[in-house]
Order: sequence, then C-alpha cells, then structure tokens
Amino acid sequence: MRGVDKRIPVSVNNIMLIKLNVGASPIWNKDGWHTLDHKERDDKETSLLGDAANIPLSEETCSTIFTSHMFEHIPHVKLEDILLEFNRVLSVGGTLRVLTPDLKRLAKAYAEEDISFFNAARLEDENIRTDLGFGGMFMNFIVSPGQDTALYNRGLNKFIAGYAHLYSYDYNMLRILLEKTGFENIEQKDFCDSELEDYKEPLHVEGMPPKWENFNQEFYKKNGLTHYYDPEEGKYNINFKVTGFDRDPLTSLIIEAKKKNTVNRDTYESSNKSSKNYNKYAWSLLKDENFSKRHQEIMAAVAKLDQ
Repeated sequence: MRGVDKRIPVSVNNIMLIKLNVGASPIWNKDGWHTLDHKERDDKETSLLGDAANIPLSEETCSTIFTSHMFEHIPHVKLEDILLEFNRVLSVGGTLRVLTPDLKRLAKAYAEEDISFFNAARLEDENIRTDLGFGGMFMNFIVSPGQDTALYNRGLNKFIAGYAHLYSYDYNMLRILLEKTGFENIEQKDFCDSELEDYKEPLHVEGMPPKWENFNQEFYKKNGLTHYYDPEEGKYNINFKVTGFDRDPLTSLIIEAKKKNTVNRDTYESSNKSSKNYNKYAWSLLKDENFSKRHQEIMAAVAKLDQ
C-alpha cells in the first residue's frame, strides 16, 4: 500500500486546507503554500496581508503553519494572542512548526565565552555586533535594531529607534505557552527533521540545489547574487527569491506541535494577567492621565491618516 504524499494539501470534510507560512518575507515562494506578512507581495492569490494575531482566514482552514524567526520580533506580551490565532485557524491535529533563536544554546555559549560558537554564528548572521564582546554578541540575538517596532519617548513626541528582535525563548518557555494555547505533542526537532515532507527541505535560493548554505556576503558574491542594505533608500536590495523552510541550524530552536483542541478565547485566562509574572505592568502607562490623553489624540490622528 502506498503511503500518503504529505506534500499534497490536506482535505477535511471535502474542504481543502491550506499550508501557511507566517512572516515569510516578500522573497519567499513555495508551490502549494500561502503566505501571511505585513509586507505586500506580488502573488496576490496566495499571499495574505495582515497581522499574525488577526489572520484573515476562517476557523480550522490550515493543515500546517510554519513560522521562522518571527517570534523574536513580537513583544512577548503579544505572543499568546498569536498562538491563540494559530490555534483558531489550524485544523485539529494540524502541525505548527516554529523556528526562533535558541536562548539556552546562546546563553551557554555566552557564559562559556565560546568564541568558536559566535564565530560560526556570524557566518549565519553577519549583522551580529562584535564591538561589545561576548555580551554584545549574545544580546544581539535578544534585542536588535530593525523596522518592526518603533520606540518613542514617554511624551510620544520623539522617535528613539526602530527594533527587530525584542525577546528570546528556550524550549521550556514555548512548551508552556503552547500547552496553554491548545497544543500537544510538543517536540524539539533537529534541522529539517519532520514527518511532513515539506519541512525536510531547507531554506535555499530558488534555482539552486536544496541544501542549506549560510546567507552571507561571501555566499552572495560566489553565486552572483545581490543582497545589501541601502541606507539612503532605507531598504534592502535583493535580486533573488528563496524557497524551503529551516535555516540557521547552529542558533535556531526548532519546535513542532500538534493542535489538540480549539481554545475558547472568551474564557481563556492570559498569562499577562497572572500574579506569577510582571506582564500586566506593561500597560500601566495607560493609567497615567496625561499619557493616556496624548496617546488617544495621536491614535485618533493616525486613524484619520489611514482613512
């Protein structure tokens, strides 16, 4: 008897489920997959523009969700909202696969001042800062500059900086959150190790052999590719597309989980309200009358601009 081809979209009750890559970036493509990102793409039929905490799909319409190096860009107080949304759109038994920097592995290398590890990590990511020693290299994985989150001063009248990475996780942290948001069979996986055939293919440049190679300037030069940041334009210039899944095997934590049941968001008790952590203090500024008034005025002005 032939085995099931797990590359074929899954059908449940005669409804074809989709495969969704969340935070795929505009240069990622894969036949049979849909993407969700906050950046517009050319392939309108299979790309969704939006927020990972508010996915424009009906309940239980995905057979699998993949997200690679997106969680570290999310304020940690919002991650539960995203996991609940993944739970909502995944079918029961559907697979979630997550890649994010491995806090435990990075912390071990920092504590041991493992220069070999960080030298190898810089081949995966050339943007790791080196001017502040081991601490600077370690912290670059947790907090880093970028364009995903804007930081303003308390008066909301001065832009301070833009950020990419905001937080970091180890396996146990994500296991606890995944169990809480309706997932089971939560496993830490090796690079490209999965029951699903799609996930056995590493991230690589379209048209090149499907094997992982560090995406750095040496690689781009060797293969006649363009990938650089233009400070005048404030954006990257890239002349290629990528496909496949897992990346950065040295520094990535890779987790797979199955949806156990649909969580009722109306009765869900968020960790942000727990007495066991300090998360609820994140919204304390809204209790300040002057800040709250200024915030509301700015939000109203932005809403008018968006109309």
